[in-house]
Amino acid sequence: MSKRPFALLMVVLALASAVALTVAAQAAAAPSEPALDDAPSWVTVDNFVPPPGARKASRAFEGTLTFTTTQMHVTPGPEEMEDVLWGDYSHPWALWDGWGYDFDWLAATDPEGAVPLFGLDATLFPGLEVQFVSTKQGDLVPVERGIIRRPVRDRTGSFWELIVGPGKVWREGKCAEPQWRGWDKAAFPFSLVQSQEGESLIGLAFFYYKNKRVSPLHVQITRDSGGGFIFWDVDFNMTAWATVDMRYTPRTVADAGEVRAAYERELAGRWELRPLCELGDAVAGMGATVDEDNVLTMAMVVDDTIYHTPVPTPFGDYPYPEVMRAGVWSASKSLIPGLAALRLAQKYGTDFLDTKIVDYFDPGEYDFASDEAEERWNMVTIWHALHMTTGMGPAGYDPNWAADSLNTYQWSYSYDLADQIWYYFRQEPNPEVDGPGEAFYYMDQDMWIAALAMQRFLQQKEGPGATLLGMLAREVYEPIGVDHFVAGTVYTETGAVGFPYSAWGALPTLEYLAKAGTLIANVGRGPDGTQILDADLVQDFFGNDEYQYAFWKTRYTDADDDTYYVPTMSGAGGSYVLSMPNGLVGIALGCDSYNFSWSSGQMRTIVEAADNVRPF
Repeated sequence: MSKRPFALLMVVLALASAVALTVAAQAAAAPSEPALDDAPSWVTVDNFVPPPGARKASRAFEGTLTFTTTQMHVTPGPEEMEDVLWGDYSHPWALWDGWGYDFDWLAATDPEGAVPLFGLDATLFPGLEVQFVSTKQGDLVPVERGIIRRPVRDRTGSFWELIVGPGKVWREGKCAEPQWRGWDKAAFPFSLVQSQEGESLIGLAFFYYKNKRVSPLHVQITRDSGGGFIFWDVDFNMTAWATVDMRYTPRTVADAGEVRAAYERELAGRWELRPLCELGDAVAGMGATVDEDNVLTMAMVVDDTIYHTPVPTPFGDYPYPEVMRAGVWSASKSLIPGLAALRLAQKYGTDFLDTKIVDYFDPGEYDFASDEAEERWNMVTIWHALHMTTGMGPAGYDPNWAADSLNTYQWSYSYDLADQIWYYFRQEPNPEVDGPGEAFYYMDQDMWIAALAMQRFLQQKEGPGATLLGMLAREVYEPIGVDHFVAGTVYTETGAVGFPYSAWGALPTLEYLAKAGTLIANVGRGPDGTQILDADLVQDFFGNDEYQYAFWKTRYTDADDDTYYVPTMSGAGGSYVLSMPNGLVGIALGCDSYNFSWSSGQMRTIVEAADNVRPF
């Protein structure tokens, strides 16, 4: 099976319906940068980092902050975009329903007392709880590094949930506003995310504290990494800020000492970030013709150092790029089911890849749509699903995500895992093929079912408590220095982590992508030489142009006419991770448009830059 060119891949990743495409075209005429004339002066990035010569905080911070759900000032406002988007973007679920995508079935499953689905507001800052401890070195460390959310029945009125990153604390100086002189200041980066989605709106926050008192939280939000799907943010680039009332409950962090110690270990394992320009002319052509308005950052990873471009925002360059959470959409396929398959193959051999999907499910969990569907489902293996050759469902991405493909939306957005399983197996056979393994059709749900079947295989080996995300965290990510891998998951009764969407939803940092890409470049070997992934499977990536285990290939021919195949993680919105045959890793992160992509020629500029830095 030959891989499609990247230009065609990105067409596949474009939104599916004529309505959405028309909206995108109209949105292109909208203002691409927000007007900042009305923004308060405190939104600039220099207010969210310690100033030169800042003194150490006079007191430690430890406790729980409870935010109030708060209306944000957004630019451009929903009313400015209503004619462009044919609706009010502040209520994303209602907007899509108005476009002809039926979400009434999901709204009908809202638990009693929950904020109604169609009332969830993307212009509200979510009223959630965050716990922090500070360190003697002046770091502000969040206790929870994953998605902070509530169960559906208790969700806030906001469309958004939160990921919070480590920040800083310091003592305010003489230049502070009079009411805050003598107080300490805390600042931290965060991302607005949504568990069922794949984008991340990056933001910054600060507050003042003194003894048991705190000021309101000041927040600003800028770039939409990856671009939105249900939250429609094509080229109008919503920017927001707010002053959020909050309650402080001191001394409520269990094991605060261990939180501090774990963060010290994390810092010790961090890779250095340096400007990409330090690599000189070798990388001058990297992404040279790409629209920079849709590039969050580009990076080249050389010997455990990440050389990257600044992360521009309307308020100044983002000051915490090392912990910035980015939405990478379908690169999640590589980061979750792809790496999981390669790890399981290293542990247990490759035979599991040829096991049938249906064998991992009880008959009561599904009801086949027809006799023909049952016959074909009984032929589909984990390998087929990992390579999107199941031969089930609509014939490709566009018909799969069309407005009339209700089953796809019911599978992807159901609140409950059992419902997702039920809807997944209600697919009819793909009419274009006679069976699995015949042809590649881009089907997001195939990656999800591959991941779920692999989790159940893992549970057969290791017990009912084993999870795919747990295995990835302990056996793949932590050994390479990734301490807090995060992905969107299905909702649970407690708000805890559920099963990942797997086809999208990973929310990595630049460093996490660098380390995952390096693992592939090193043919599955960890930093200490341990073989983490199946070496034969990974080595084969570099020898052909096929789509393998959720990795695409970028074909590159050098000046000597030698051809190389570079394993590539690829996500909608312009996010890529390329693992080079010389051990280097190239990264691009997109922003502000789900439909943005690099051409195959532009992709090759990343490979050429790596070849220039260290010839293949």
